[in-house]
Amino acid sequence: MCIRDRTKYKFEPGDKVLLQYSFSQCPVGEIPAGFDKITGAVECVKYEDHIWVAPSTDNDLRLYKKIDLGRDDFSIEFDSLEYQDVGDYPQLILRLLESRGSDWDKAKLPYDVVIGGRKTISVRLEDIGEVTRVKGAHKKRIHFAIQARRGQFRIYVNGKRAVSVPFDKLTPNEHVSGFELMFVGDTNAYGILLTNLKVAKYTKKEAKPSPEKLGIKVEKNKEGMKLTVPERVLFNFNKFTLKPEAREALDVIAGVIRENPSRAILITGYTDNVGSKAYNLKLSLQRAQSVADYLMYCQNINPDKFKIEGKGEADPIANNNTEEGRAKNRRVEIKLVK
Repeated sequence: MCIRDRTKYKFEPGDKVLLQYSFSQCPVGEIPAGFDKITGAVECVKYEDHIWVAPSTDNDLRLYKKIDLGRDDFSIEFDSLEYQDVGDYPQLILRLLESRGSDWDKAKLPYDVVIGGRKTISVRLEDIGEVTRVKGAHKKRIHFAIQARRGQFRIYVNGKRAVSVPFDKLTPNEHVSGFELMFVGDTNAYGILLTNLKVAKYTKKEAKPSPEKLGIKVEKNKEGMKLTVPERVLFNFNKFTLKPEAREALDVIAGVIRENPSRAILITGYTDNVGSKAYNLKLSLQRAQSVADYLMYCQNINPDKFKIEGKGEADPIANNNTEEGRAKNRRVEIKLVK
């Protein structure tokens, strides 16, 4: 699963607010203003001195908003609360809509964010699966946000990032033309409440971290490019599963790959000389495979370009007689061949 380090990446909303609905002026029992299309029954309700919108029957409810968000650099956020002890499959879905010429509500983007569950809230992303859970959520306000920046689609729960995936499925010459909030499944009347809807654009581009700042060595030659990633950036000692913080480095590497199209991508794992040669060979191959899997399945880089090798303790770049040297030898090299 393509999960990011949830403790490090905090949500920052867009600085240019396009709409902000607290629904504070909506009379209880009335239909909320501001939406361009509504299918199903909805009304404003009061809970804990705040106004929320909610489905007023057991049937599905859909709220549509027409708003031009361009192709990137926007955020959508809202608060949600499970009010009733709803069924096993209540769902609140945030769906992005894509323009089709003059039509703004005829096509969807494949990024549905699905929020649902009973007491334990599960957050799922279409085609990815569950990205996080919130336990003990009954009658507790939860803040959800999505963000499209620097070609990435990100989900945040209570201000912390749950997932980041490539935002690269917009049709050429089209744009995000609006969004849809869907109360579907076993929602029950007033089962799920929603408030504090806010949409904004980012007027400044997000700074892109450089490979060097993350400890990645970049070398260019006539054959292409080589990126050397130390063990400490990717793995815990003697492990081949990626550390949470490794995702940032691999996302940056994916960006380098996209900026430098290559004929082939050779990923090679290396170890120091501690332990048996057979064990080190296996560990180095497993590490190379972990890196390749992330780049292929979380960053959608063409799997046909990859070649994966494990060389164990072969080809050391430092002296294995010192800890510093052994640490340098424990590495993954990514070669981009022209």
